[in-house]
Amino acid sequence: MSENREYTLCGGTFFVLLLQARRPRFAPRKNAAGEKDGLSDSEVFEGLIRVAFPDYITPAGRSIRTYTSSYKACRLSANEYLPFNREELTSAFDREIKGSFATPLQRMCEFTTAFIDEKNMGNWLVRAILDTINRDSSITDELFYVDSNGQPMDKKHLLITQNIDLQPFLLGVWHFILMNRTDNTVGAATIEAWHKQPTAKRAKREFDSDVGKSWGGNIAVNIISASQFFSAEDDGTNDPYEIPDGMEPVLLPDGIAPELTGDAPWLLVPTGVLSPAGEFGTYLHNTYAKYNKMKTLLYNDTPREFYKFYVCNDISQRVYIKKFTYQTKTIHDATAETLQECSNFILISGTGGLGKSMMMRHLLLDAIDRFDEFGKIPIFIPLKDYNDSYDGLLDYIFEKFEGLGGTDNIDDFSELLMQGVCLLLFDGLDEIKSDYRKKFEHDLDIFADKYTENMFVISSRPTGSFVSLHRFTVLDLCPFTKEQALALIDKLDFRPDEPIIKENFRRELETSLFISHREFTQNPLLLTIMLMTYEQFAEIPSKMHIFYREAYVALSQKHDASKGAYKRVLKTGLTADQFADYFAEFCARSYRDEKFEFTDVLFDKYFNSLHERTKGPAGVTASDFRDDLVENMCLMFYESGKYHFTHRSFQEYFCALYFSKQKDKTLKAIGDFFENKRSRHYSDKTFNMLYDMIPEKIEEYVFEPFLRSLFEECDAEDGYWTFLKKMYPVLYYESGDTNGCDANEPESFIYDSIIRIQCIGAILGYGDLPYDDEFLTNEWVYLDEDYHDPDYDPNSLIDIDEVPWEYKNRFGDPEVVGRNYEIHIEDVLKNPHGYQDLLRLLDSDDFPIKAEFLSAREYMQKLIDKKENVGDDLFDLFQ
Repeated sequence: MSENREYTLCGGTFFVLLLQARRPRFAPRKNAAGEKDGLSDSEVFEGLIRVAFPDYITPAGRSIRTYTSSYKACRLSANEYLPFNREELTSAFDREIKGSFATPLQRMCEFTTAFIDEKNMGNWLVRAILDTINRDSSITDELFYVDSNGQPMDKKHLLITQNIDLQPFLLGVWHFILMNRTDNTVGAATIEAWHKQPTAKRAKREFDSDVGKSWGGNIAVNIISASQFFSAEDDGTNDPYEIPDGMEPVLLPDGIAPELTGDAPWLLVPTGVLSPAGEFGTYLHNTYAKYNKMKTLLYNDTPREFYKFYVCNDISQRVYIKKFTYQTKTIHDATAETLQECSNFILISGTGGLGKSMMMRHLLLDAIDRFDEFGKIPIFIPLKDYNDSYDGLLDYIFEKFEGLGGTDNIDDFSELLMQGVCLLLFDGLDEIKSDYRKKFEHDLDIFADKYTENMFVISSRPTGSFVSLHRFTVLDLCPFTKEQALALIDKLDFRPDEPIIKENFRRELETSLFISHREFTQNPLLLTIMLMTYEQFAEIPSKMHIFYREAYVALSQKHDASKGAYKRVLKTGLTADQFADYFAEFCARSYRDEKFEFTDVLFDKYFNSLHERTKGPAGVTASDFRDDLVENMCLMFYESGKYHFTHRSFQEYFCALYFSKQKDKTLKAIGDFFENKRSRHYSDKTFNMLYDMIPEKIEEYVFEPFLRSLFEECDAEDGYWTFLKKMYPVLYYESGDTNGCDANEPESFIYDSIIRIQCIGAILGYGDLPYDDEFLTNEWVYLDEDYHDPDYDPNSLIDIDEVPWEYKNRFGDPEVVGRNYEIHIEDVLKNPHGYQDLLRLLDSDDFPIKAEFLSAREYMQKLIDKKENVGDDLFDLFQ
């Protein structure tokens, strides 16, 4: 049979392969004597149907035999007795697969135990199905939920995997068929190719195919036994597994998810996770199982238990003491319970790589662990996928809750929220695409008004002001202390074959590195990369872009722990320098488009657009490039059907690297790109690293032309006043204790970069501007600690306009402790006679922004002089 023959995977072809792997049947004489083996085609078919639809009822009479025969021959897709076209049933099965994988997996284990010769035929069965999938060109981007923990895998990754568990694999393929192959007749030609034509009338057609026989010689197929469960009645005397204190087992089949369970025939979870509130046990279990293990930069091959490498950052809170007085409170070992003491509405702010998402994962797992005491149902809500396709926030959150085994009725979910029993963990406010940020904030405000009794926690990079989230108390995620940095290094399982590397690094971290390289050592991600870089260079650079350059070298020459200094060969055949050039352009293009994760199709689109491909060797494919990024370089990882940057800081560095290598004449256009970029984050270091890479060129081709144009425009109009209208149209300031103030950041990104790099930026201090009531925008108060209302936290500032009338009736008007002010420059200039004193103040050389204006002009002149004052000596050209 030709190896190039096209096959099609569908229900009929899958069922035929299952029958070839069926357990040995009774001899014909036993059947004649009335001894039934329970392995007839129709009985196997019924068992397979019940894997997806456990309540399936066999039709009366002999019709099931007819339907089985027709389905096996790919002549029948569905009918009133074969429910494969019942959307409500297939949708329920789909939700089970994506939300509570263990439940249908147990049914598949029972099916294979009853009908499949697992030991002798399981290996061939897996290979035959993979061979069929490989030859089915109609399978492109669909996902197979064949991993033991229910995670999806696309065709490419499925065909190269080397370790497969039989039952999860069969379950995922059956799910794929029911979701994507509603037309069973497409497999008729494959059935024809797999069988001999009968030699006599009414003779049975014999299966005669080489399918699977030469496929994947290195695949290891593991068998899961459905009969091995942990028994609560077992006294443990014959049990080789020890159950630690404070933990209890999930009743799962042996090996159901080896990357979660290890060798034990159960999954250990904290005591109380399985039985709290009865109906939520499945959801809590599934959520814990999903988030308790993860891959990291060091552990990119195998997921590790979260708490085996996690070190909890401190969190700081600004606490009111008395009028105009506050102090910083540090929260150690934060949990949702301790954060709730601050407020029911929390926003955790932290720079990239500091551990915001890790903190949110910790809050989730801890809330599950302490469910009996805390009593909140935690829901993890990644915000990166939020867009305008959702009618509101309720639909988006419900999707996350239902997907892990929560209620499948949105009205029931709404009732839970009305009861205030949920902990809502919104991860990555800054990752919402800029087009949808305002919609999210609007939807969140409406949602929080309706379901205010729940606890809300949001994580975000610092994105300027959070004033629009007025009810949220902003807490800062603290950088690592030296003790925390050392604790992380102690936990990391790094190069166990060469322990001296980590020992030396730890010693230097404790004695000098923590102080000399604070920007790196206080950041968990950068600290981890430091350790990897130290392995290669035995020293740590001080500049951020040099650090990432050496980090790339360390990753590109990454040691294989079992092979000493073995250097991995890239599938693309590119050198490390060539690979960096490809990746730099890829990062620059995706950074421009604000793309941070990629399907195979989107990845291919970016790869195929690279100019670098015309410079490199022929034959480099997007597939090989993806594999190198994930498997060899560890610059990206694959999860849930998409590719993600190991951290966005890699995208930022390589984007800066790409821009730094462009011709000088293009630098102004690059500067314009940053100037006009729609969304910017305070912690985005791309432009800073670009400046550090080529400072003289950025000054000559970006800064000097920008400043010259700015001041020429100002001089042609109203000078300094034009500057104020363009750069600082509104001046924000405050007095006392407030819930935040919009920063006085210039309207121009390039100008803001200039004043930060040159350290000439204005800072408005107390008393620089008048505290007149006409400029007043907000007043802030604390409520009396004797006022008890679940909607109001006495330790949190609230806008005076939100003080309830019941409070005023009992306590009177609260004392104002802080005020926000705004001065609109345009309004002031329209009424010069009414604002003479203010105009004199703003125009004084001592006023911080006027001083900044004058300093910026001086800097511009230095740049002009530097460019024009070039001598005749050859080396004057090289200054």
